[in-house]
Amino acid sequence: MTLLKTPQELVDVGVQIFDAAGSPHEESVQAMQSMVQANLAGHDSHGFLRVPFYLDRIETGQLKPGTPLEVERESRAMAVLNGNQGWGQVIARKAMQMAIAKARDCSVGIVSVRNSQHIGRLGEWVAMAAEQNMVGLAWVNSRGGQGWVAPWGGIERKLKPNPQAFACPSGEAWPVLVDTTFTVVAGGKIEAALFEGKQLPPGALIDAEGNPTTDPATFYGPPQGAMLPLGGPAGHKGYALNIMSDLMAGALTGSGVSGEKVPHSGNGVLFEAIHIADFTELDKFVASVQGLMAWCKSSRKAPGVTEILFPGEIEYRTTQRRLAQGIPIAEALWDKVLETGRQLGVTW
Repeated sequence: MTLLKTPQELVDVGVQIFDAAGSPHEESVQAMQSMVQANLAGHDSHGFLRVPFYLDRIETGQLKPGTPLEVERESRAMAVLNGNQGWGQVIARKAMQMAIAKARDCSVGIVSVRNSQHIGRLGEWVAMAAEQNMVGLAWVNSRGGQGWVAPWGGIERKLKPNPQAFACPSGEAWPVLVDTTFTVVAGGKIEAALFEGKQLPPGALIDAEGNPTTDPATFYGPPQGAMLPLGGPAGHKGYALNIMSDLMAGALTGSGVSGEKVPHSGNGVLFEAIHIADFTELDKFVASVQGLMAWCKSSRKAPGVTEILFPGEIEYRTTQRRLAQGIPIAEALWDKVLETGRQLGVTW
């Protein structure tokens, strides 16, 4: 069964749980607001579903709420930050704010982060740059260790999903937004499918012997299956882009890449902001976006397709719909989260 919840209901529940686990209240609010923004945009894999995940990381000492964010290196156009295993959502917001400020001063701002916990939905952070009439770029990896993704041609878990994101102003109420992992489905979507009793699309998973499967339980095993690179028969392209993210967010930031032994879990992060007006007139840039959008939408449509959408448009529409109608939450997930709160002494 699916329940419909308001954004504030979800924020209130999560904040109480994280506060009870020892997170500073302000950071609990920032983290939960970010998660609920993911739900609103339709990316439930990075939303309320993650409450038990983050709580486990707090309890095991991997996530350390309230730790300071340190600047290790800095110039006018760049910075290297040490997150000290703090809330990823709190760290990511500060890092992109810094990249934006540097781009305003130097045309381009690049900020890398090491020792950050999971930063949530990547699209939220590049959209911050678009809101300031800039281009936002991001590369993220899940530093070190064994992954969940088979390399092109392999059947063993080796790589992490390692996403990239891009955003820029569009001239619409929403930014152009590309936020993608280089697997057929994100890891959180496998967990969401398990909660909801749904199957995954063909080509998303293989079992431990390399056989195709749509059953999300196969991923968790035993024995454990693996995620497949984006692209199906052209999966070598998704594999290559995954490697690019691992190197940009892992090697360049010093966070570590897949297979390396590292002391902590979490994300390596590289953010870039580009000040559009320093390269070309902003109005001209937006006119180009509008022209490209119209050009794409003018195409004859495939059978069964009623409308051609542009990147970022579906998240905006989903947000408007969910603000009006509520955010769907699996009843099993809702019950699990409430029970988790009770165990921490939270009364509902």
